[in-house]
Amino acid sequence: MRRLVLLTVPAVLALSGCGPGQAEQAQICAILAQPGVPGIDRIGDGAALAPVDRQLQAKGRIYGPGLRLGQIRSWGSCPKHAPTVELLLLDGNHAATKGGLRANGAQKTFGTCFYVRTETRWRLLACRINGAS
Repeated sequence: MRRLVLLTVPAVLALSGCGPGQAEQAQICAILAQPGVPGIDRIGDGAALAPVDRQLQAKGRIYGPGLRLGQIRSWGSCPKHAPTVELLLLDGNHAATKGGLRANGAQKTFGTCFYVRTETRWRLLACRINGAS
């Protein structure tokens, strides 16, 4: 029993810090609540945002649902997000959600929606379909 406690306590303490802090959680949830469904919506000129996409992929923090380890962090618990979102990339005043439709576990479409932070809120800029399998 003592051995189990010695192994469990450090694991619980390590995992308790895995979620985003309150301020970060608020930003993540604000982005995920925006309209735009990656892999489905075509809104605006997503192709024009290729430089933003490259910057987010190179320097952005990467978030995903559930418990995450390594480079992908947990986005915590947000009450609302598009069902196709698999990843969130966040860097400064720009963010992108990535994901798409799946059938029997296979990716059918994949898309990206881009957002910008204004003085008061996050705003959808564009969504594009990256391709289909």
